[in-house]
Amino acid sequence: MTTKVIAATNIQMRTEVAKPANGFALLIVLGWLSVLFLLMTQMIANTRMAVAISSNIRSSAMLEAVADGAVNEAIFQTLTLGWTADGTPHIHRWPQAVTEVRVEDEGGRIDPNVAPAALIQALLRECGASPKAAANLADAIAEWRSLDTLQTDRATKNARYRTAGLGYVPPNARFVSVDELGLVLGMTPDLVACLEPHVSVYALSVPSVQTTSDPLVRQALASAYPYETVQPVAATVREVAVIRITATAVGPGGIRFRRTAVVRVVPAEPEEHFTYKILSQEGTVN
Repeated sequence: MTTKVIAATNIQMRTEVAKPANGFALLIVLGWLSVLFLLMTQMIANTRMAVAISSNIRSSAMLEAVADGAVNEAIFQTLTLGWTADGTPHIHRWPQAVTEVRVEDEGGRIDPNVAPAALIQALLRECGASPKAAANLADAIAEWRSLDTLQTDRATKNARYRTAGLGYVPPNARFVSVDELGLVLGMTPDLVACLEPHVSVYALSVPSVQTTSDPLVRQALASAYPYETVQPVAATVREVAVIRITATAVGPGGIRFRRTAVVRVVPAEPEEHFTYKILSQEGTVN
């Protein structure tokens, strides 16, 4: 009888000890399951993100190709006189994208490389510069682009830039980009932002009220030349030589790719022989 009681007591003690041990093991298992669940969730999220990025890259590449094709078509249409450089939108629907193409006359913008000082001053005033600041900036722009052969004048100009704490001096060469205007002594970022849509370093011509559709340029022309007859004769009658093509391709999900190209369609010099020449191009995705 005593032996049976001792055996029953031992069994009860082992059962009581096993219960806490089994509960602890269950907690460990549940903890590891939670970790594994989090890892799986992260892996799935990363996979979905990688698939989305890959899809966006594919879509962007496809839209870029479509936009480039639209630019080439615009060049062809302009050369064959099918389209005019008046900013009219041309819409094309493709299986996977829709494109809008506009062709504008680059000569409708003001070229700081050839524009008279009076016209540059007027445009700067339209952008908010005071008359004095506009005059100083127009002179600084002329100094930047001029082929100055006088050593004394060059030294004086260089000294002004160094006095202003600038680590460069005017190159005495034409502007090669609109952003370069921001380097001119006295120029501000706000003025450059205002000038950017209305100037071009590729036109090599002076616009007139007859050849530009840009409202701000027209206002500057009216201010610089109150009497239309004093505008440069060369600016009133000319053919479109440089065009700006803006091709926007829109794909699934609203992804957009915009290609902007500036193209010369008429040689600048008699000895030049080409069908067309792309002067600059850039693309943006949004």
